[in-house]
Amino acid sequence: MLVRFTVRVAVFLAGATLMALEVAAFRIVGRTFGSALRETTTVIAVFMAAMSIGYWAGGRVGDRWPSRRTLAAILLLAAAAMVVVPALDRAVSPRIADSGAALALHAFMATAALFFIPTLFLSAVSPVAVRLCAVETAQSGTTAGSIAALSTIGSIAGTIASAFVLLDWLKSIDRTVIVLAATTLVATLLVLTGELRGRLAVLAGAAAAVLAGAFALVCGTGTAARNDPGLLFLQDSPYHHVMVREHSRFRILKFDWRATQTSMSLDDPNGPGLEYHDYAHIAKLINPSARSLLLIGLGGGTVIKQFARLYPDMELEAVEIDPMVVDVAKRFFHVTPSERLRIHSMDGRVFLRTAGARQWDVILIDAYTTNRYGSTIPAHLVTREFFAEAARHLTPRGVLGFHCYTRSDAPMARALHKTLAAQFPTVLAFAGPSFTELFATMSTDVPTQEELLARARPLPWAPLRSRVMMRVDAPLWSDADPLLTDDYAPVDTLLRRVSDAPTAPQDRR
Repeated sequence: MLVRFTVRVAVFLAGATLMALEVAAFRIVGRTFGSALRETTTVIAVFMAAMSIGYWAGGRVGDRWPSRRTLAAILLLAAAAMVVVPALDRAVSPRIADSGAALALHAFMATAALFFIPTLFLSAVSPVAVRLCAVETAQSGTTAGSIAALSTIGSIAGTIASAFVLLDWLKSIDRTVIVLAATTLVATLLVLTGELRGRLAVLAGAAAAVLAGAFALVCGTGTAARNDPGLLFLQDSPYHHVMVREHSRFRILKFDWRATQTSMSLDDPNGPGLEYHDYAHIAKLINPSARSLLLIGLGGGTVIKQFARLYPDMELEAVEIDPMVVDVAKRFFHVTPSERLRIHSMDGRVFLRTAGARQWDVILIDAYTTNRYGSTIPAHLVTREFFAEAARHLTPRGVLGFHCYTRSDAPMARALHKTLAAQFPTVLAFAGPSFTELFATMSTDVPTQEELLARARPLPWAPLRSRVMMRVDAPLWSDADPLLTDDYAPVDTLLRRVSDAPTAPQDRR
């Protein structure tokens, strides 16, 4: 009875670890190769392939060597394969990213190298357990069904634990994988209850030592990184790999080691940041009477700080999906909430949907993350349905501003312009060097370029006048460009079609 109980516990833990490892794989692969649809599909495909082979191989091994030692050996190999994932990722992933292999194969190669073997061993646990627990042939179906159900329940628990508990607790996806390896080692020891002797005992002890060393190495790597005088903050959140650095009197926020999200001068924390931030003030020129602003996507808070400084009559709100980014903005970028400046930690679309009848004079959307192809926009924030929701929360002369991180002739900018034009009668476009700023309003009484320039002259924001000169009066889009909807918004595909990928935003150093 004790044997079957410990085997079933091991099945539960193996199922939990397997799915938690897959959740971790999305983040580990994503920080080098991105989390676009192609990359997430690749992770799923590699895991399914490894599981298929593991189920088949586990059945064969269980029939040939039906013992607890066999099951323990499989679990021990799975733990050993997992414990090397963080170090293997640092060694392999950058080389794959820099290789001459087709871009579409990069995530596949990395996922296979990092996760195929541990997934194969973890999936072999269930068929071996079925062989151990099936006392009679007549009960084999019942036993197989109960083992499968137990493994699935474990998978549910592991998925939830990894996404909602472990990452928030450990603040590191690498340490999360080490904890999963330790969990598998615990399952190994449970299976060996009463038999922990001989070579398996030595192997289990060695595995425990390797796990402890790997955990210390991962923690030590983080400590060493923090000893870098330029690095102020480096942690994983459920959404980003968040990094804050200082360089040449500038403080920089990055997600996933790629394009700069925020650049703040230490000599003027509320002053100029990245170039595209200047364009946000055009919304105030279009609607000079604006007294309220909602910013979706806080980042380091450059826009919200500038509006607080230049327009003391405006009430400001910001929505940021990642609580860690909100904390970083407060700790490192001088963002200070007040009665006049309120910050909410939630998804921007959910916030609008739950905002009731509230309206704002200006809604600015600057919600970005990064993937293998550069900066990318959450697909649910570019659709006609989302813009209809946003329009419902604008005052009659309200302005919706959208920062598009591609050139005005790029497919993403064209599709965004077309989608906004399907919802708003007036859409103004301003072309930056590597980005496009779009401003939409339900009002048809829109100032000319000359009127915008006249309104900009009294403002203390000198770069604004040159930004107004970048207005593009002709529609950017054509009939061939897609209309983005909740049913079809191929953001990643549109970004990949850019002939030469956009460079990182330029700051003023």
